[in-house]
Amino acid sequence: MEVLISMKAEYLNKGIYFEKSSFMQMPTAQTEERFIAEFREGDNEKLKLLNRYVEILENKLNKDDEFQIEHTNYGFKLLKPVNQNRDYMEEWDEWVVFSRRLLNELKQVIGEEEVTL
Repeated sequence: MEVLISMKAEYLNKGIYFEKSSFMQMPTAQTEERFIAEFREGDNEKLKLLNRYVEILENKLNKDDEFQIEHTNYGFKLLKPVNQNRDYMEEWDEWVVFSRRLLNELKQVIGEEEVTL
């Protein structure tokens, strides 16, 4: 299993941003910045265990409106809004630690070794 950790935002003015362009682009304002932790598993049996665990995780996170879960064909994505009132780097560091801890827990659930932090 692997985790991909990132941050994504939506562009306010999509008319100025060209996704596949070979020239320099004008920066545009962004909104809805979210941290993303994408958990992926390639083994079908382990993926079944992961999907069962995600149901439990969803029940726990339903109480917390901050988190959102998106199911994928190979696992799931966990999304959390970026708090604009906090230092971005501190919040990013906390997100990385949180994501790695969750990865360790998921690896234990599906029977893989633990990752050192």
